[in-house]
Amino acid sequence: MKAKTRVSLVLGAILAGTAAFLIAATCAEIDKFYWIDERLATGGQPLLDQLPALKREGFRTIINLREPSEYDEATESAEVRRLGLRYLSIPFRAAAPKDEPVHEFLAAMKDKKMWPAFVHCGTGNRVAALWMIHRVVVDGWELENAEHEARLVGLKSANLRAFAYEYICRHGKAEAGPIPCSNRSTGTN
Repeated sequence: MKAKTRVSLVLGAILAGTAAFLIAATCAEIDKFYWIDERLATGGQPLLDQLPALKREGFRTIINLREPSEYDEATESAEVRRLGLRYLSIPFRAAAPKDEPVHEFLAAMKDKKMWPAFVHCGTGNRVAALWMIHRVVVDGWELENAEHEARLVGLKSANLRAFAYEYICRHGKAEAGPIPCSNRSTGTN
């Protein structure tokens, strides 16, 4: 084989490999994908073909906050496990939030073997509410800063914001004084 032909074949293989890499889904393609810190990223519902990108980015765990009636949990769970990642389903009802899923989420986030984790719901709204709670109750953030970050992540609904405030008021801020809880529905002191 001539040297020119070999070079052409090698270049063709490199270009084909590069094209395949560029065509593969990336985490940035996941709706509302947002890296928070070294522990986790958040987002809306990833498509099945976006899950391998989470593995390529180094995620160890996928935490899903959607209720099983909202999507095909069995398919997502199977694909996540096929990729060798952990899968944790913590159904969190947006219309009528309860404390139990929050407790489960906070416990999961304490387990460093889960990090980095990708936490998702349908749109990022529930994820943002739980992360706002985590920021105050576990990380000791000021309520205003936690709420600002939650809005960036996807917090939109008034009822989840009110739930997060109520939860924070009942459980307190990490290593700090009490949270001012008057006028919780508006967030003012």
